[in-house]
Amino acid sequence: MGKYRKKHEWTAVFEEQQRSGLSIIEFCKQHAISTTNFYKVRANIRGKTSGEPAFIKATITKDNTPNVTSTSQVFRLTTKHAEIILPNHCSSQFIVDILKGLQA
Repeated sequence: MGKYRKKHEWTAVFEEQQRSGLSIIEFCKQHAISTTNFYKVRANIRGKTSGEPAFIKATITKDNTPNVTSTSQVFRLTTKHAEIILPNHCSSQFIVDILKGLQA
């Protein structure tokens, strides 16, 4: 059975994970914390302490703008806060790594 933590203790855990530079998965492994519980508690605390949604809506659109210098298609990910444009030949692992980086 996992350790019971109070809200202020979880807040300290989240801050420690941020400072560690580790991914959430690696941090949780090193500290014997369930990643499911980490995400669940973090979402609950964020929901109570900030007006930001736990998830943001992302829309994938096809770039229909003619490109004079290239005939390649692009992968475009647009959110309220940012836009990522990648060539369509990027590996799926590269895209996953970018999204993981944005999660931190």
